[in-house]
Amino acid sequence: MFTITTYLYASDVERLLNDFNHKNDLSQKTIDENKGHLVLFTREKLEKMHAKTLKDVFKTTPAIYYHENRYGLPDPLSSGAFEPYRSNFIRLYVDGVEITQGWMGSGLMLYGDVNIDFVDHIEFYYAIPSFETSVEPAYLTIFLYSKDPKRDSGGKLSLIGGSRGYNSQSINFGEQKDELSYMVNFSHTNSKREKIENGTAKPLSRDFERTQLFSYVKTEDQIFHLQVMKKETDSLAGMSLDATPLISEIDYLNMHLDYGIDFSKHWRAQFAYDWLKTDTRQEDDLPLVYAGNFMGNRFNATSKNSTYSGELTYKEKIGDHRITAGIKGRMKELDSFSVEGYGALPLFFNRESILSAFFQDQYALSEAELLTLGVEYSKVYRNSNIEEDDLLQLRLGYIYTSEHWSYKTYLYRTMFTLDPFSRYLDIQNFAHVPAQTTLGITQEVAYSTENSRFRLLLLLMQDEDGLVQNSASGETKYFFTILNYDYDFDMNNKMNLQLYYARYEDIFDLDKLEDTSGYLSFTNSYEKLDFYNGVVWHQNSINHKNYFDLTSSVSWNVNENLTLTLKGQNLLDKAKKTSMFRVDPTTGNMMTPLEISPIDRRITLELEYLF
Repeated sequence: MFTITTYLYASDVERLLNDFNHKNDLSQKTIDENKGHLVLFTREKLEKMHAKTLKDVFKTTPAIYYHENRYGLPDPLSSGAFEPYRSNFIRLYVDGVEITQGWMGSGLMLYGDVNIDFVDHIEFYYAIPSFETSVEPAYLTIFLYSKDPKRDSGGKLSLIGGSRGYNSQSINFGEQKDELSYMVNFSHTNSKREKIENGTAKPLSRDFERTQLFSYVKTEDQIFHLQVMKKETDSLAGMSLDATPLISEIDYLNMHLDYGIDFSKHWRAQFAYDWLKTDTRQEDDLPLVYAGNFMGNRFNATSKNSTYSGELTYKEKIGDHRITAGIKGRMKELDSFSVEGYGALPLFFNRESILSAFFQDQYALSEAELLTLGVEYSKVYRNSNIEEDDLLQLRLGYIYTSEHWSYKTYLYRTMFTLDPFSRYLDIQNFAHVPAQTTLGITQEVAYSTENSRFRLLLLLMQDEDGLVQNSASGETKYFFTILNYDYDFDMNNKMNLQLYYARYEDIFDLDKLEDTSGYLSFTNSYEKLDFYNGVVWHQNSINHKNYFDLTSSVSWNVNENLTLTLKGQNLLDKAKKTSMFRVDPTTGNMMTPLEISPIDRRITLELEYLF
């Protein structure tokens, strides 16, 4: 009897997790509610939205919106001030492997608006990272999962032309051969964007040209990825204090390699290498930020950095427990940094290493209940006698599921450290910065029927010794709630509603900040025509303005292989704007901020051909 009971409880672990899986193509193989609170963009939803970049998806998500910083880079946590990059607490993965820029920051820096023609579905997990997944902690983890040649064998060509000369080309090909499959995606984008008036005869530019390669080869137990991106950018205000640069350009060349192997059903190893070269050209008629030790108003520099990551994990079922444990390591290294007129600079602080060990247990309390417990300890080493950090992450979760209802709650403790690039830029002040500790509790209740889905999410969180905080306080407090309601009128007509409210205390030098948003979309099909209409609404307590980003598209499926799509984004030209702060270099006084929307008003025509 004990053996039978043990077997049933072990099966319950798998069944409880699978009950949370959305039965949608490849996504049911990748969704893991133990990673946190999920926002899923299925293959069908991405196609109905005609989302071509991660930016098209990110702008509709709650809590952490899509923003861009003063360098024109995706930076959702940007405050509009002079920090180099603020969104290092957001981690991005492709097929379960993190893309990171290492020394420079999160992989979101370049991949936040990446072309997603190679993507099958996208998962956003809020608040609680899975220790099984992450080498470094996160507020939000984004998972892109590529298309599988078992379903998508053959090729696809996409050609897009749009406003101001915007154009994009993408070709995708995948094939399954016996036990081996491969996929290659090549894309090119020449993004001509709206200019930003700055009070001079030369407005700010954020145009960019990007060439991107994504590829993989895999068998049943091994996979190898190669990704290359070259991105040449007009970097908006760049390093100009008053946002009036004479020259503001940054070019990036990025490469990612990874290899994973399953030695058995228990053991798995994974290795990754990320490399980034950055060429910076900045010039102004007044001194530049961060360039005071160099030539003042002119800064031309080249940097290279490498990141090495590895992990070994072990999985086992013991009775009614599903246990995962492992060790992980990462080394971030600034390989070289040369400045025009100075040559190669000596690198006193140029290495940060992270070693982690974690243990995670999922325990079936009954046929309908699951308890999850996780702990991770990390040691962060830095050269040049820079202070080391000890990080302890804890999480306790409870999940209940029935035919229509589900409920889950998490208690967690997460710790973050200052990124090495920010520390490097001001080593005298940031050599010894205490780690941030974040405490939180989340609750989620959901109800679903055959044609409708309802979900309510609540989160309470507090930062202690915050890295992103009010200068007058060491604690930032958060509360937010998200309400989702999906309704399928029938197979061809669907609605999605999302409402969000947040209240923050002691953040961005504000005593209180309230933020409200909504997203409403309709997808409809009639004979050979597909329609999408979606609007994102924002308001906050800073200016109480209402912002509306309306996106609409109509697709004509000419035949099984050819589709033509007319799409318009930000049609009302009222998408959310954020402030970019400016300082008069001659007086040190604050100037009137520039109000900039990261979403351009654009009309595009797309041709898609399958072969």
